[in-house]
Amino acid sequence: DDLDLPLGKLRLRPSGGSGGHNGMKSIIRELATEHFARLRIGIDRPPGRMDPADYVLQDFSAAQEQVMVEVRRQAAVACEHWLALGMTSAMNAFN
Repeated sequence: DDLDLPLGKLRLRPSGGSGGHNGMKSIIRELATEHFARLRIGIDRPPGRMDPADYVLQDFSAAQEQVMVEVRRQAAVACEHWLALGMTSAMNAFN
């Protein structure tokens, strides 16, 4: 999940930092490197002054879930493309 991308936007990256994402910080810490590929999926910013931690832990609204159903399908296709044809090709096709 990525707060810095609009809801449903996919972004493949060959490496990078945590972007403040606690889950990604944990993975980077465990692997002792930032050099691993990742697929980011946008969930948008929290409304108003809502705490980002509360926002990422809540369920999607019905409208958001409709978007995410298609995004999950597209993410699976992107991962298959990535594995079959490589990161650069997948980034060109899906970013």
